[in-house]
Amino acid sequence: MFTCHYGQAVMERTLLNTSKDLEAHGQLELAADCPDLETVLAAHGYLREIKGEIVGNKLYLSGMADVHLVYRGKESLDQVPVYGMVWKGTAGAVVNGEIELPEREADWDWQVRLLQTKLQPETERTLKYQLELEVRLRAHEPVAVGFVEQIETEAPVHTEEEHLLVAEPLVQTYVSREFSNTFALTYPRPPLSRVISCQAFPVHTTVSVGKEKVNIEGRLEVHLVYATLTEDGQEGGLETQKWTEENGGALPFQITVETPVPQEPSVAYELWVESVDCLSPHPESCRVQIQLGVDVCLTKTRQAKAVIDVSAEQGIIDLKREIGSWVEVVEEAERSFVVEKLLTLPEQRPPIKEVLQVMVTEPKLQWELDHDQLIVAGEALATLLYEAERMGEEGDVITAAGWGQDGTEALSFGTTVDLPGVEAEMQARVFLNPQRPAVELVDERTIKLIWEFKAMITVTQNRELALVTDSALVWPEEGPKPSMLFYLVQPGDTLWGIARRYNTTMAALAKANQLTGTDQELVFGKKLLIPKAPLAN
Repeated sequence: MFTCHYGQAVMERTLLNTSKDLEAHGQLELAADCPDLETVLAAHGYLREIKGEIVGNKLYLSGMADVHLVYRGKESLDQVPVYGMVWKGTAGAVVNGEIELPEREADWDWQVRLLQTKLQPETERTLKYQLELEVRLRAHEPVAVGFVEQIETEAPVHTEEEHLLVAEPLVQTYVSREFSNTFALTYPRPPLSRVISCQAFPVHTTVSVGKEKVNIEGRLEVHLVYATLTEDGQEGGLETQKWTEENGGALPFQITVETPVPQEPSVAYELWVESVDCLSPHPESCRVQIQLGVDVCLTKTRQAKAVIDVSAEQGIIDLKREIGSWVEVVEEAERSFVVEKLLTLPEQRPPIKEVLQVMVTEPKLQWELDHDQLIVAGEALATLLYEAERMGEEGDVITAAGWGQDGTEALSFGTTVDLPGVEAEMQARVFLNPQRPAVELVDERTIKLIWEFKAMITVTQNRELALVTDSALVWPEEGPKPSMLFYLVQPGDTLWGIARRYNTTMAALAKANQLTGTDQELVFGKKLLIPKAPLAN
């Protein structure tokens, strides 16, 4: 008895990781109940679901972005001169564009991120918007490899085996969910007259796997800047309110992805905010609606055992070999790192009295592998909305300062993540989730930005291995044999199949017929001499 047990691994090889820039332009108009615009203080945006279609070597994109504006309007006796305006849904900014893909036969994954939202006043009622987006592209292809994983025999044989860790792709999907909650203002904060700006941040996210589903859970923190309401019904200034993990006000959330799940899969995801909408039905509370998007990638990581050589004490082993391209997992890791930056106000900006809100765009990131570490570098834009003392006048003023805007230097950073055993020629796939940025006031002209990131990292390497895809034990036949025996090649014949039929080996067939051992040399009707005795490979 000589029985081969066969295995197969279906892996995924990354061919290219790159990114392209895309811009969107258009015009927005203030709502009828908003006063005329004097100065733009801050702007940020959220990218709703973007649709894409690949035709030929181009990716066509279309979608919408919500745009949030904080501006100083014409002053009124009973109102704070700072206003907030949100264009959302179909009233938001239009995103249309096309991206030329590198000429390569591959499957493509793409992801669009909104890096910067610029609003430039055209008139007192209209603004021109410019969105700067990053389109991340990944080209990949499936790699299927068959091999002999075990040989069962009564004859004494020796096998050499290679143990490999492979990741088989299962599911990659996008899911969007909406969450809403009514948040109460906490004493002693004054009641709310109108919303100026609202931001939401997913924090402390975790992933768990259940039967036929993947759950991503965490908490949503909400940061609000609002105009206060005084006892006489007028507006009395700006106030902030934060519902965070620290004060117990964060909103729990859960996103469930319904999908068949194997035992102990590897799950990687990226989570982001797609929209935030804040209403104030009551002066003591506000209702916030938050839409989250998530990309989820499931893989099955397993050990594969492949036979790479077989020898026997008696008889002759005939081996069929193929060069297999393996994508081997070197490291799967989850890491957190913190970026700390000191930011100094531009010279023309007045000193800080009180920080109201900081807005940091999604970072534009790059990473590469070096010896025993992953190097991460990126840059982002930051806007600080703050209260400052009027220069030479009584009272305070709400103003803003930016980094990476109007000729100022962008917020750049770099860090390294220790990954023992990795080398520069390997490949890394990184799922990165930035957390809520925190700000500390250092002095009247300096703030300290603290930004935490959670990264899910998979490092792979490509290996070419000569794998045994079939094996047979050949016993030389006793007794007389024909002096000459020929075989006419039929369609679909292989050297391996002919060797099995005549109890010989591929090596003997190749030698007897002066072949180099490739099946491509077998032509329909070709006459092959069948050797009298098998020959070891």
